[in-house]
Amino acid sequence: MRLNTMQLLISLVFVVSFLADAQEENEVTVEKLEQLPPLAEEFESLSYLERINYLTEHLEQAEGPADEYRLQRELAYQHYFYYETELTAQACQLHPPKDFDIFYRHLCVSVKDAEYEEKLAELIALHEDALELGGTEYATELLSEIGWIQSSNGHIGLAFNSFERALELAKDPAVNWPVLNTVMQNTATLYIMYGDKEYMENGVELHQQVLRRTKELMEEGQIDERMAQNTISLTYFNLGVANTLHLEDYDAALEWFDKVQSDDAGLLKSTLVFSALSAVLLGKNELGANFLDQSLQTTAPDEITARYLNCYQQLIQLKLKQTDSISACNNLHPDTQLEVKLDVYKRMSELEQEELQFQGLKKFYALYLETLEPQLKQSASAVASSAELSRLKLESQLQDELLEKEQLLKEAESKRRETQTRLTYALASIFVLVIIFGLLQLRQKFRQAKRFEKLSKTDMLTGLNNRSYLEHNISKYIDSAVLSNRSEDTNKVAIYLFDIDKFKMINDTYGHEVGDQVLVEFSRRVKSVRRESDILARWGGEEFLLVAKLDDLDDYHGLAERIRTVVSEEEFDLPSGLKVKVSCSIGGTIYPYSPYGDAGVHWNKLIQLADLAMYYGKQHGRNCWTCIDEVTDPEQLETVLQQTLEDSLKQNSVKISSSIK
Repeated sequence: MRLNTMQLLISLVFVVSFLADAQEENEVTVEKLEQLPPLAEEFESLSYLERINYLTEHLEQAEGPADEYRLQRELAYQHYFYYETELTAQACQLHPPKDFDIFYRHLCVSVKDAEYEEKLAELIALHEDALELGGTEYATELLSEIGWIQSSNGHIGLAFNSFERALELAKDPAVNWPVLNTVMQNTATLYIMYGDKEYMENGVELHQQVLRRTKELMEEGQIDERMAQNTISLTYFNLGVANTLHLEDYDAALEWFDKVQSDDAGLLKSTLVFSALSAVLLGKNELGANFLDQSLQTTAPDEITARYLNCYQQLIQLKLKQTDSISACNNLHPDTQLEVKLDVYKRMSELEQEELQFQGLKKFYALYLETLEPQLKQSASAVASSAELSRLKLESQLQDELLEKEQLLKEAESKRRETQTRLTYALASIFVLVIIFGLLQLRQKFRQAKRFEKLSKTDMLTGLNNRSYLEHNISKYIDSAVLSNRSEDTNKVAIYLFDIDKFKMINDTYGHEVGDQVLVEFSRRVKSVRRESDILARWGGEEFLLVAKLDDLDDYHGLAERIRTVVSEEEFDLPSGLKVKVSCSIGGTIYPYSPYGDAGVHWNKLIQLADLAMYYGKQHGRNCWTCIDEVTDPEQLETVLQQTLEDSLKQNSVKISSSIK
């Protein structure tokens, strides 16, 4: 039967309409996300690993595209909150944010490995979209972030334009205090970093206004005390740096640094380094050496900060005659702030040692050619905007200083050539010395690289290995067990997952500072009973993971008991003066876990087994250990992982040992 033209048209319209309806049904929108029921109430109380498991399990049962998108986005947020930047970036790449989802887009831009221009363009687009959607407060935050990135890359005029617009937006009543405070702090910091004396003093006054206002709001109960204290400490630090690097009032700098009270390891390290610099510049070498020793025991938050703080530490050691090398100052990260580069190279060019002075002049001149000269030419006729900074004064001041350094560089180069002419017969010796010097630099850089590698694999609070380190090394232990099993050896690998019992109650009762002290002491005790060959890592929050090579089940159970005993046998005597009774619940699994062979199992499955064992212990009273000795049928592993350990015991799917009486 043949269809006529009208019938074909009607059929085509029907098909197009059907496809359009199907596409609309699968489209993720704001309305569909808002209609979704909230996640379970207990989600907030779960640990990081439990949250990841929860979201992964619910993804398999997602009810439509909107629910699936919501769960994938939440996975990215959880990775980000626990500093798993690589996992966050992977989540963003596999499940990109929708255009309307401003917060998720911002998260993905933050972790993206992008060049300055690309990242700036994406942040500007986010800012414009936030304004269009009516999010004035968030648009203001984004402008402040944009301004800071611009200033860090030497675009000072653009940065002040961004902060000026942010201040205009902040007049909106919808913008709350923390956002306005951040814009004010960043603006004040730029006054100090790039202004003349008048504007430096203006910046200091702005910081002091922020201090006064923050204290008033805290006393009135209008802002959270912890947030206020963090703001106050950061402002004290900014004032200390202003007096150290710009106003050169080192007594005032030490007074401000002395007021900083923070549990942030990065802020603490920076405070100690600049305190040491101020003390040494005052001639208080003993005090400076004390601050320096303390700073060497703390960890920087990121590679950029770590590199330039290491440079300042070497400059201090040079002043104290503890070293004759400042190799770290020649290895600053390319993204180091312009303020820091200017200060470091200026200090190098003023050193007494001719070779080090020459290095500083070369760096200074290169910075001038690559960054400052283009900026000066672009803004030669510009004047300060209403953000109160005179660009013309700044450029003239910088240009005079840099031309003077350029002249010194040429004189130093002339002197160097003259010296080389006079010492013609010593060229061979100089060549040998240069080679030795280069080798020493390479050796120092290698040590630095090793140190940075260690920092990237260490948990800043406890000093233990972090999750990233464990994930990169646990497979070696599993592979070793597989090889020994093939050679009829008895070596096994044990994995213990344990956390602090009722840790949330400790935080709620005594505060997060005491909670952090408990985590540090807990780590120290567990570390004291493990062997050097074992991997001990902070898995996330109050959860820890230990991977150990063992010979038999007695060692397997004995190590679990040693961990339980060393934690609970004596109260934790904390630096705050408190004494707290602490216990932990330990879950263990052993690999191979079956007499019939289980090669090829992923270590994630072993951790899930240990997790089941740990929660079995928590359900039976806590302060105990539970070890899975055997999974009787390896083919039933997935079934075991999807149910409680209690059910698996009833089905005789597993065999366990436990300290539970």
